[in-house]
Amino acid sequence: MKPSKETKVFFSRQNLFQLLIAKSIIEALLVTALAVSFYLVVTNPHLRGWLDQADARTISGWVVNEKSAGTRVEVQLFIDDRFVESRVADSFRPDVQQAQRATDEWHGFVFQTPRLGAGDHEARVFAIHRGASDERRTLQIIGKPLRFHVDAALTDSRGPATSAGETQ
Repeated sequence: MKPSKETKVFFSRQNLFQLLIAKSIIEALLVTALAVSFYLVVTNPHLRGWLDQADARTISGWVVNEKSAGTRVEVQLFIDDRFVESRVADSFRPDVQQAQRATDEWHGFVFQTPRLGAGDHEARVFAIHRGASDERRTLQIIGKPLRFHVDAALTDSRGPATSAGETQ
């Protein structure tokens, strides 16, 4: 017995549906592979660190490149989404070595908080990751942003307040 014309159309629609599903799966896998490869090119999965403390006087923490635990990492401070300062994380932090994150004790950073207006502020510290060339640099956040408060009395004793990133 020969398959009817309706059976052939059903099989064709079923085959087309299966092909469309297979195509969608292949496209999803391709996009995932591209996203993962892009992430690995522009970030350093070996950077570990934490923003420990932020207040009206200092902002501190630590950062280590676990792939090269003896090297120092450059970090940048942003307050209220404005760049404040860049420095190398090379301050004494014995707890980082004790936690077996680094081969030595010099992976901390301490920033002096700039003069800020009274009120609530948010500090973020980013590690700088250099790509294959020195021209390509990306920022990776260290720990979670920390909110802190500056009292009006403190701004009066330190002189006139500035916006984050502004110099006098």
